Amino acid sequence: MSLLHMPAFAAETLFTEVTVRVYDNTGATDDERRPSLKIAASIVSAAAVELLWITCTEPARLAMSTNKSACETPLAPGELAVRIVRSGVVGTRGELPLGDATMNSQTGKGVLATIYIDRVNWMAEQAGVDAGALLGRAIAHELGHLLMATGVHGSNGLMRPVWSQSEIRRRQIDDWIFRPREIAAIKARTQALLLRASP
Repeated sequence: MSLLHMPAFAAETLFTEVTVRVYDNTGATDDERRPSLKIAASIVSAAAVELLWITCTEPARLAMSTNKSACETPLAPGELAVRIVRSGVVGTRGELPLGDATMNSQTGKGVLATIYIDRVNWMAEQAGVDAGALLGRAIAHELGHLLMATGVHGSNGLMRPVWSQSEIRRRQIDDWIFRPREIAAIKARTQALLLRASP
């Protein structure tokens, strides 16, 4: 009996690269932020999307030169932005979102997600979990809205609208992943954007 070596075409996945600028004015260092971005990228990678992060932490310079950094130029087509800010409102007064995605009410599309770091830190402390991990999940959730071009939430999984302390505390993997229809929606939209952008 002889064995033939066959190329593993079925195992190959084409990833769509999506550049995401991170505007963080919280004073976090790259080393402090990196684990959260890694978690967000890992979650989104299930939809065959590779996130390419550009961190924009320094204030924009008032420069006269034409050599602007990537952080000082308008977003390119298909590029997204995440800003990490303090909301100034935390605590138990109702259900406060950990972030939001700014969407055009007519087209359903958007490019900007905002994460409220003080709410993330408060929720992580109340639930007794790592704040960096919760931040990564919140970033992935808001990017999910932008990548699917919808403000609609799911009934379960990462895209559910409310994350209770008990859900965060129980650490079940199914609570922090995209559902199959969400993965399909992200794949379809990002691949369509890629085709439009190609010459």
